[in-house]
Amino acid sequence: MNQPRPESRTLLVIAVLLLSVAGAASIARADREAALMNQVNAALRSNPRLNGAKAYTAAEGVVVLYGTVFDDKDRAMAEQVANSVNGVTQVVDNLRTKTGKWAAEEERINTQLLSNGFNDVQAKVVGPYIYLSGNVTSPADKDRAANVASSAYPNKQINNMIFVQPGSMF
Repeated sequence: MNQPRPESRTLLVIAVLLLSVAGAASIARADREAALMNQVNAALRSNPRLNGAKAYTAAEGVVVLYGTVFDDKDRAMAEQVANSVNGVTQVVDNLRTKTGKWAAEEERINTQLLSNGFNDVQAKVVGPYIYLSGNVTSPADKDRAANVASSAYPNKQINNMIFVQPGSMF
C-alpha cells in the first residue's frame, strides 16, 4: 500500500485553508452588502416622500432602487439619499413614478377622445380622477366625451369640466 507523500498532505492542508479563508471572505462580503442594503432602506424610510422606494445590493457598493415614488423630483431625491449612505459607490435607478403612469393613462384617453372627434377636449389624470376640460357644442357631446374617457379607465372618477359652447347658427 502506498503512503501519501508529505507534499500531498501539505497541498491538501493549504487547499482546505484557502477554501476556508475564501468562504469567510464571502460571508463577510455578504454581511457588508446586507448591512449596506439595510442602511440605504433605513435612509429611504426616514423621508415620508420616499416610502414607496426600496433598495437591494447588486454587488459590493452597488445599490439598486426599485418601487414607486410620486414623481421625478422624488426619484432624484431617492437617488441622492442612497448616494449619501456611506459605502454606496453606485446607484442604479429602477424606480417608477405615479405621474409617469398617469401620463400614460392621459395619453391613452386623449388618443381615444381625438379618435372620437373631440379635438378640443383634453384629459388630465391625477390618481383615481380624470379631469376633462375643453369645449364642445352640445350637452350631449359633453356627456359622450365623459363616456369615451370612462371607457378607457372605468374605475376612475370623471370630473367633467368641459364647457358647452353652442356653435354658430350662420
